[in-house]
Amino acid sequence: MTDQADLFDPIAHGSDAFPEFARRRSSGGASWGKPPYPEVGEAFYVFSHALVSQALKHPLLLQAPPGAYQEVRQKISANPALDLLTRSMLLSDPPRHMRLRRPLAGSLSFSSSNGLFDRLAAKASELTQAAVQKPEFDAVRDIGLPLSFSGLEQILGIDMDDPWRIGADAQLMANALEIRAGGVDEDANDACRRLEAWVSSVIEHGTVRPNGISAQMLAEVEAGRWLRDDAIANIVFLLFAGQATVVDTFGNALVALARFPEQLSLLEDGKVSWFSAAEELLRFCAPVHYAGARIAAEDLQFGGATIKAGQAVVPVLASANRDISVFPAGDRLDLGSGISSALAFGTGLHACLGQHVARLEIAVLLEALFTQAKGWCLDLPRVVRRHSVLFRGLQAAPFIRPADQPSV
Repeated sequence: MTDQADLFDPIAHGSDAFPEFARRRSSGGASWGKPPYPEVGEAFYVFSHALVSQALKHPLLLQAPPGAYQEVRQKISANPALDLLTRSMLLSDPPRHMRLRRPLAGSLSFSSSNGLFDRLAAKASELTQAAVQKPEFDAVRDIGLPLSFSGLEQILGIDMDDPWRIGADAQLMANALEIRAGGVDEDANDACRRLEAWVSSVIEHGTVRPNGISAQMLAEVEAGRWLRDDAIANIVFLLFAGQATVVDTFGNALVALARFPEQLSLLEDGKVSWFSAAEELLRFCAPVHYAGARIAAEDLQFGGATIKAGQAVVPVLASANRDISVFPAGDRLDLGSGISSALAFGTGLHACLGQHVARLEIAVLLEALFTQAKGWCLDLPRVVRRHSVLFRGLQAAPFIRPADQPSV
């Protein structure tokens, strides 16, 4: 085990941990550290692309293996938000994971997702045209979030009666997964209860459209392959997962492009496609820094360390995405790299189910903003970041016309 004085502490490094990630990659790519949340003991963090990939695919590093982890699972399940997530695809292991995932995979495939392009592009254009009518606008609130709501309605086949309330609750619930020193924020549990009640009401009143994946989930319930709670848990999970990745990457991308104007010029001059840009921005602007802790089902050797059964391994996604052994640009943004093996969506069994939709939404958001809001720019001093260690994104991304910027 690493010297106690050198334990990695994700909370200490906050949202700007990239220099520390680089140091850890250069000194072996792995380190023992403080737990990502108090329910697990000391954790083994992996930082290199190779080790993160291996951890995400390792058959003995699971979400909820039997044995020692059951005690941890019971503590986690005492919180409504985390209890619900243990019933979703996110925190389930084979064979349950595949039983939940398989019926939905076809609806979120690359070809199926491309069918959304025209509708999402039209919505992004509509939102941007409305935004530029204002003296200034917030790209996250005025464009990013509403587009994600529209995408979720189409994918799930559910009309959101109050998308801002549902979206706010989904963001609150995501805080249950936050890296933390103490217990789960009660606001996250309350948000979970409200979302469960809303989804249950939608199901009971028969307002699920037949063309979305919610209807497919309910078909699995009717066939006896899923429980009703499985459908509710996975719909609630998608309400926040389908929002956070897209909106956070979009916000981070706006900051990155403002700081690397020569890269933005490549886009504006048509030298790089919006889809290629989205791929590189997902690498550089990873919205989730740490994957969920994997628990060792039995003793194993991994990353040069002995991991005991019940101990946690934490793959650091944002670090893997900056590994120069795979991505020569490393901590630089390079829209022309053409490399598409980033781990922003994970890999292996738990690779993000909605990754093709997310790529599409990010591309249409960028294209709409930078083609229809010409003459506008991000007011960097007024950008507000989310208060989160796990999720890297923006709360506010104010855009102003250059003539409105104060002189320096």
